[in-house]
Amino acid sequence: MRPYSRTQILLHWAVALLIAAQFVFHESIADAWRAFRRGQEVVFDPLVAGHVFGGIAVLLLVVWRLVIRARAGAVPPVAGTSPRMALIAHLGHIALYGVMILAALSGLAAWFGEVELAGELHETLKPVILILVAGHIAASLYHQFYLKDGLMRRMSLRK
Repeated sequence: MRPYSRTQILLHWAVALLIAAQFVFHESIADAWRAFRRGQEVVFDPLVAGHVFGGIAVLLLVVWRLVIRARAGAVPPVAGTSPRMALIAHLGHIALYGVMILAALSGLAAWFGEVELAGELHETLKPVILILVAGHIAASLYHQFYLKDGLMRRMSLRK
């Protein structure tokens, strides 16, 4: 039996793909934001719309994941995980959820509310997300290849 439901696993990977896309296609929204700040006309670009709607999708999917977590409870750490490692993992997940939500909300406030400070915050969160995601991936790889405790199987759709 999987510790995570199929829905949780699909949401995890959907959010991961959307966040990756946000970084890959970032330049169009950055150009549009710079044009807006200079008082220039913002020309419609499908990549700009993709970034905006991708951010909204990230927000909705993350909230959905949190609702599931609130109802089902958190999945326990892998057997043998030290209390210190469990705490670090817990804090890392809180940070990831918090930054994903804050990035989406600040992006929405900047784009739709024309709040420049929100745009600056949104841009500042970019390296924070990269660091947290890199830490998340590094921890997963550490579990997979050093501890060999099966942690990564928990986010796989295969049994």
